[in-house]
Amino acid sequence: MNYRKIYVVINTYKYLLVFMTLKQISLSIPDNLLEASKEYSKEFGYKNVQEFILELLRRKVLIEKFERYHQIEQDMKKGKNVKRFDQKDAIDYLESL
Repeated sequence: MNYRKIYVVINTYKYLLVFMTLKQISLSIPDNLLEASKEYSKEFGYKNVQEFILELLRRKVLIEKFERYHQIEQDMKKGKNVKRFDQKDAIDYLESL
């Protein structure tokens, strides 16, 4: 088990919980999905469906993004899928972004 990764994710998660400002949105979902979400929320200790949905969004949008960037960084350190540029090509590439 990679404890460092768990520690980083937990710290990232704590940061996300503390510094988020909530905005209200309207969400339409099928009745059966809402009922299943309510049951899941209750079974797994969420206060309500809203808290459950927020957790899903945090995982999908923020934590998975962090993990993906971390994996890219690790691959780059190992030389996997890395493009090698000289200085001029690197500048040209960065300017094209």
